[in-house]
Amino acid sequence: MLSIKILGLLDIFVAVVFWIFMVFNIQSWSGFVLLLGLFLLVKGIVFITQLSLASILDIISSIAIITASSFELPVIVVVIVSLFLLQKGIFSLLS
Repeated sequence: MLSIKILGLLDIFVAVVFWIFMVFNIQSWSGFVLLLGLFLLVKGIVFITQLSLASILDIISSIAIITASSFELPVIVVVIVSLFLLQKGIFSLLS
């Protein structure tokens, strides 16, 4: 149960850092954002065995975050990914 709450906090952290990185175009954070994207990818792959939609969306979000560390993404993609991770993190904390 505690691990779900910790993973929820990490989802919220990734969402906020990703949003700040993209909106304010802070290129010095690109390595850190890449690391967060890789973490999210590993987490999605580990939990894909449960065949949950959230894990599949985690993998898609991580690909967007990894891509964003090298290329500029449209703002709507940044908003969708950030809001998804925020709501997923909040629901994990409330469960």
